[in-house]
This record gives sequence, C-alpha cells and structure tokens, in this order.
Amino acid sequence: MLGGIGSGRRLLIPCYLITLMNSKSYLLDAYFMRSLEVPARRSLMIYPPEGQASGTAWGDTKLLKPAYSVNEALGMLREAYLWACERRLNRAKKILSRFRVSLLFPVAVFRKLESDEDLVHDSELAGSIYILEGVFGREALMDKLNIVRSEIIYIEANVEINESNKAQIRVSSSNHSLTRAYLWLYKNDAGFNKALREVVER
Repeated sequence: MLGGIGSGRRLLIPCYLITLMNSKSYLLDAYFMRSLEVPARRSLMIYPPEGQASGTAWGDTKLLKPAYSVNEALGMLREAYLWACERRLNRAKKILSRFRVSLLFPVAVFRKLESDEDLVHDSELAGSIYILEGVFGREALMDKLNIVRSEIIYIEANVEINESNKAQIRVSSSNHSLTRAYLWLYKNDAGFNKALREVVER
C-alpha cells in the first residue's frame, strides 16, 4: 500500500514506442486511451520516451496488456484531432453569431456567453490541436498518420486511491508527463477515472 491512505497498486502500463518519419520518438498509451470520455483528451496520452521499465511483473505489480493495436491508437488520435477541429470551428461560428445578436441585445448575450460551458472547453480543444499538430504535423493528421516503426514498452507507475475519498489520488512514475496526465484526467474525465479505479482496486 502506498503511503497508507487507500488502495495502492504498482502498475506496468503498456505504451507504443513509435518513431515518426522525422526520426522523432514518442510513447502512445496502449491501454487507457479508449476509455476517455472526451476525444480531445487523448492528446494527453502522448508521452516523451522516458521512464521505460521491464515488462516483468514482480510482487504486487500488475502488468496490463495492450488493449488495442498501434494503428488503432494512431486512428484514435487522428479522430481526436478532427473532432477537436470541428468543435472549435463550430464554437467560432457560434460566438460570431452571438456577437452579431449582441449588437441588438448586448447584456443578455454577454450573460449567456459567460455561463456557456463550451467556452470553458475551448482552451482544451486548442491545447489538444496544438499538441497533436506539434507531434504529427497538420498535413499528416488531415490525411494519414505514418510511422517508421513501433514496439511495446512498459512504464511503471505507482497509483494510490484514497478509500474514504475516491476523488483523491497519488501517482508517481519516472515518466513525469504520464504522472501529470493521470492526475489531471482522474479529476476531470469520468471515463479515465472509472478505468483507473477498476485497474487499481480489482
């Protein structure tokens, strides 16, 4: 048990180590990506190639098997990019339309914009687009994601969930990008929250 506050588990999480046409390498999650509630958040499951561990389980370590192929992972990321672009374009059209209406009814429309939850998610969409274009490039995302090679590697992560307050979680891993992603997704994405709890608690 990690830290003594709840259910703890040492996980070996599968990732695809991919090499792109430009020789850059990244890790793609091979287990949790499909569980995410919001497609745009899949971009958070791309990590720098660090913190690799052996794929051998020992003690109370739990080895997770890949839940989908590398091509399926690439397909989900491309789908997330197109989804985010479409939603962002729709947001822009919606705001422009409201701006025109605000010329006649400024106060009412301003209040509506302030309370619109879509505005909160706009920066999330922009962030996802920025990450995916930075890794793969816009042209590849609009057409097809090609890689030079891929292999399965494992990242070790210690995860502890507070038994009395399931909203509290601790994550530690030598891959710091994975740690930050897990902490944020656990609090903000119900699909990831459920999937991670199932892995740790069963």
